[in-house]
Amino acid sequence: MTKTLPGLGLIAAVVAVAFQINSFQPAISPLALCVGFGFLIANFATWPTFAAAGTALSSKKLMRIGVALLGAQVSVVSLKAIGIEGVITVILVVSITIFGILGLSKLFKMSGDLGLLIGVGFGVCGATAVAAIRPQTRATEEETSYAIALISLCGTLSIFVLPFLGNLMGLSDETFGAWAGAAVHDVGQVIATASVWSDDAVKSAIVIKLSRVCLLAPIVLILTLRHRKYLKAQGQSAQESAKVPLIPFFVLGFIAVAIIQNVFEIPTGIHDAIVLTSKLLLGAGLVALGTGVRWRAIRAIGARPMMMGLIAWALVAGVALVAVRVTGL
Repeated sequence: MTKTLPGLGLIAAVVAVAFQINSFQPAISPLALCVGFGFLIANFATWPTFAAAGTALSSKKLMRIGVALLGAQVSVVSLKAIGIEGVITVILVVSITIFGILGLSKLFKMSGDLGLLIGVGFGVCGATAVAAIRPQTRATEEETSYAIALISLCGTLSIFVLPFLGNLMGLSDETFGAWAGAAVHDVGQVIATASVWSDDAVKSAIVIKLSRVCLLAPIVLILTLRHRKYLKAQGQSAQESAKVPLIPFFVLGFIAVAIIQNVFEIPTGIHDAIVLTSKLLLGAGLVALGTGVRWRAIRAIGARPMMMGLIAWALVAGVALVAVRVTGL
């Protein structure tokens, strides 16, 4: 335990700086900053050897605990608020987003796992979703960091572009909020985009956004089955492939926290503390991830994913707008 303390202390300091910047400018994703700071320190200075044990702990256990605590953001009330029609719409938009981006990744001759990270990040909840699904893919640390950076860029663009387009189209508060909730990736960026419009838009955006978060657990389960199938196809024994649990423990934790959140009346202060703890643990894991990324490997990925991501961002926004207008969410 004592071996991990120096590294955990260093990572905690980096996470604190990222969240402090976010407190001044909420439009900037603190999780994207955590990856970026880890990357910058490791590439333009030196990530100290004394931090190795704490970094390893953060990249695995702490990150998974953070994902499990995300269950506190799952709300049955949100699902009831949008009704069965709204739930079906959210599922369709997320599915079209993921499969559409996978198709684009093939068109741009990208790694399928990079396309998957971008697709799920765009479709569900940004950097958080990328961190959650990465263990169920064969994506490299460089691909993971690239996906998070791209998602952060497009989410930031949404804060400026969506309100401009919404004004041109004369959208109502509720319609614009639903569009932001369906089209923007990170929760913080959803709120920032909707708050540019109105308080009513924020309320509508949060309901749709939290409905998307509910899809994280089933998506991880599907990807786990896919990953086990891949391991078997690679010639690994059934015993070895079984080491990848059918339902990862952090997903079971996610489901358990979600059930507690919806069955019991949790005081607002405790709920907010759980949500913040989740973000901080995810931030620690992403700092650790960033320290393992090297600039030359990022550069080797090339500009094609960036072009694909910007095209995908426009398409996702278009699909989400059509869905919201048709269903009247």
